[in-house]
Amino acid sequence: MKLIVRILPGCRTRLMTTLTAATLLILFFSAACSNADKRSADSDSLAEEAFDMHADNDIAMHVRSIIDAINVGQPLDSADYNYYGILTDGTGMPLYTDVQGSPGAWEVKVLTENSAAIRNVYLGDLLPDELVQYILANLEIPDEPLIHSVDDKSDTPASLTVYNAGSCDLIIERQMAKTTNGAHGPLLKIILRKTDLAADSVANR
Repeated sequence: MKLIVRILPGCRTRLMTTLTAATLLILFFSAACSNADKRSADSDSLAEEAFDMHADNDIAMHVRSIIDAINVGQPLDSADYNYYGILTDGTGMPLYTDVQGSPGAWEVKVLTENSAAIRNVYLGDLLPDELVQYILANLEIPDEPLIHSVDDKSDTPASLTVYNAGSCDLIIERQMAKTTNGAHGPLLKIILRKTDLAADSVANR
């Protein structure tokens, strides 16, 4: 038995229009799926790049690099040491999350040819004591400070601690701070100076 389908002239145009629309829909969804896959791949790639960047920015490595330069008498060059971005612990995790929920930014800045400072830029959930202990242990610096002073009489308590690292002194400044909208958190500043400069700085405070 043979089945013959005859398309009437008036229906041919509608059939072609329907087929054309269906073809366009198929092409559209195929492109959309392709773009979604591409966006997903791009996101994965960016996540990998971000993790790699974090893993390469261990704060202890930055501190060690500056201390080593000071100990051998090498002048600090801002082109080599200045940095703004995410610093991490030894596992590649950001050191704190800011009040917006993003990985907290840090600034590494050369102050003079014999000194540099590292500070957290924003308030967040930073744990200064744990971070300092991590740095001291990583660099094998004795945790017995040369100087330790605390100012707890103000609304934003502050402390200053000095450790010896060869010809370089590692100065830790901690201070609690708060924003106008009520958010609060610690500010940590790590100052690395040639020993005699550090002594003069502390004496003049």
